[in-house]
Amino acid sequence: MSQDIVARAKPREKGYWYEDFEIGRTFVHHWGRTISQAENALFTTLTLHFNPQYTNVEFAKAMGHRDTPVNPLLVFNTVFGLSVQDLSEHGTAFLGVNELNHVAPFYPGDTLFARSTVIDQRLSGSKKGMGIVGWHTQGFNQQDELICEFKRSNLIFLREGPSR
Repeated sequence: MSQDIVARAKPREKGYWYEDFEIGRTFVHHWGRTISQAENALFTTLTLHFNPQYTNVEFAKAMGHRDTPVNPLLVFNTVFGLSVQDLSEHGTAFLGVNELNHVAPFYPGDTLFARSTVIDQRLSGSKKGMGIVGWHTQGFNQQDELICEFKRSNLIFLREGPSR
């Protein structure tokens, strides 16, 4: 690697602290992720999700799909994963997902994009130096059509928490 590139590189902190999350702030998460048919088949098989519409194109077409739809749990996990760098890098406990809704089918070769909006924020009553932040996360395809959405929350460190 060129020493010039290394010399010009600047470290950049990832994630945000509790104080950075204001209700209403929206985060557009990084560049997205294209899901292939192979990934869909592998995920579906490894998770023992034996619904044939995710692995059998003729069955999927008989159910009204143009192709085998991507397993909705893979779609959810991918959208969730796209949000982690922005939302929970400075977090500890993941507090759960609520109101998961799959709005439209997602197909192999499509690309997922995600954005999240802060919907709740409060200091923790039991964990000094921490707060609880809640987000509404949405996943979109490359045509900006809503594919899935959910709410989630994490315990997040304050910038000047007790261990800092």
